[in-house]
Amino acid sequence: MKGWVIIVCGVAAVGKTLFSLKLAEKLGVEFIDLPNLVKEMKLYEYYDEASREYVVDFRKVSSKLGSILKGKKTIIASVNPFKPRGIPVRLVIVLRLRPDILMRRLIEKGYPEWKVAENMLAEIVDKPLYDTVRKFGRRKVIQIDVSEKNIDELVEEFYSVYVSSNLESLNAKVDWINELEKTDAYSEILQFLAKYG
Repeated sequence: MKGWVIIVCGVAAVGKTLFSLKLAEKLGVEFIDLPNLVKEMKLYEYYDEASREYVVDFRKVSSKLGSILKGKKTIIASVNPFKPRGIPVRLVIVLRLRPDILMRRLIEKGYPEWKVAENMLAEIVDKPLYDTVRKFGRRKVIQIDVSEKNIDELVEEFYSVYVSSNLESLNAKVDWINELEKTDAYSEILQFLAKYG
């Protein structure tokens, strides 16, 4: 049996884990939440107190996952795009979330303000998309805008498009600056980010 992975990326709190889990159930494949796996299998170098995150050696992760996933079909949720050694990456899905919604979610989850700003800025400047396209090439990457959308409906929509091989129709065009300029949240976001710029 030939294995493959679909990687779901995006900044913190965009809904990667839930989307990936539901998509894996729908496709009848395995699911891995990469941050949990990294902690469970101690695939990190150390925990950085200042940034409140594990510093990961992705060569180790790639190698370990290459052996774990051999012959399996798997959806992986990860903040960072990476290639499991020897396993074909079928597709990379980048989940995008409007920065004002992202800000609320991150604050509700108890992230420190500087970390909220860091994630918002990454989202505004398209860093998740840029990083995945650089790693995998444009043809393997699609982005889905999850702002104010029901995850179950998004998974159903993705599934029907996936089986019909028409993924490009799901590929969102994202321009958060233009979107935010139309909302009342624009000046609030600029003021918030200015504190950490």
